[in-house]
Amino acid sequence: MTELTPEQLQKWYRNQMKKKSKDFIKQAERSYKIVESALKDIESVSRDLKEADEDEEGDTMTIAARFALKINDIVENFYVQSDITYQGTEALQENINQFISGLWGAGARWIRRLDKKHKNTIKQLDIYMKELMREVKRLGKLLYEFSWLKDLERIGTRIQTLEELSFSKQIYEEQIGTVKLKIQQAAADFQKAQASYQDFRQSSNVGDLLTLDDEAEHLGALLRMKLNPLKKQVKKFLQKDTGVRVAPAGQKALLEYWEDPFTIIVEEPDGYPALISGLEGLREAIDKGRLSLKDRLARRAIEEIDDLKGGSLREIQIKAKEIEEKRRTYAGSDVYAKNDALAKSVEEASKNLDYHKNDLLRIRDDIQRELDRVEDYRKRIESEIYESFGAKIKLILEISLEPLLAKCIVQ
Repeated sequence: MTELTPEQLQKWYRNQMKKKSKDFIKQAERSYKIVESALKDIESVSRDLKEADEDEEGDTMTIAARFALKINDIVENFYVQSDITYQGTEALQENINQFISGLWGAGARWIRRLDKKHKNTIKQLDIYMKELMREVKRLGKLLYEFSWLKDLERIGTRIQTLEELSFSKQIYEEQIGTVKLKIQQAAADFQKAQASYQDFRQSSNVGDLLTLDDEAEHLGALLRMKLNPLKKQVKKFLQKDTGVRVAPAGQKALLEYWEDPFTIIVEEPDGYPALISGLEGLREAIDKGRLSLKDRLARRAIEEIDDLKGGSLREIQIKAKEIEEKRRTYAGSDVYAKNDALAKSVEEASKNLDYHKNDLLRIRDDIQRELDRVEDYRKRIESEIYESFGAKIKLILEISLEPLLAKCIVQ
């Protein structure tokens, strides 16, 4: 088994391909020369038409000049490669077909309008075009006969790709270095934002304010829990016309207590009379049998209403009003605004740090995919070299991206 680097393998492969493709190149070379000669002849037709236009006057010669210009444009856009390969010959065949189609497409517009004086010139053009068509057929047969060369050329493409992948190490090293610097800066910004926020919380009364918010949230949850057993009955009572009249304040209470109980109970006078008014209407509807409820729900509703009328929410209401009073005292302070600004600063700094860390992880994933791709190419090249040339080759990759993975570890 021969050990070769991608560069060495490229040289070895080219030597082998010279031997394998020798007969193909020899036969294709003839067609390449004929095509180049035909293109020059067609270009001369363009010159003849143009020169004739300069010698005489009239609309017919203007048409000839236009057709000549079109021929010249199409010829200039046709390129015959100097290196003969199977894939290049496939491309040449396709280009000839497009050339013929493009030129006869233009000819269909202009030739019928040309003067009979140009008949011989057009005949010459037809001869050259038929010559190109014959070469298209000849190239088709040649490509069919040597179709196995296409697979051999694919090996060369993979070897070239493998070489190019080796050059990506420096690019990844630069990317990693740049992202790590950004991570360092983002980490410093995050620590600074955190320190500023902690200092503010320790030196101001924001802790008390946040405690009030937590207490208000807790009381709100407690109110919902206590009112929840009446939720279905109240909803049904509001949706159905029972004929029981409830004061506007009571109706409003039944609507809003189950949406934002903390805010409503703070706004209510002591003893929450509006809620009691609404619930008395519910009880009346139940007692008079005007609200279709299961016995269990009806009994539960009466029990809960009696409990609320007995003052089960009184202590919660007192605490809620105390909390809200303290919040109003702090309302004129800029503590809330400053706390929100500093908290947002910490959040933004954290997001920025995470973004750059994720960027480093993305580079790590790109490197891993590249490593997998290199390994896949290495195995395929070794296998295809053996199948196509009968040679056992072991590819030695002098440059590896694997050490870069360790540099992509996020702390």
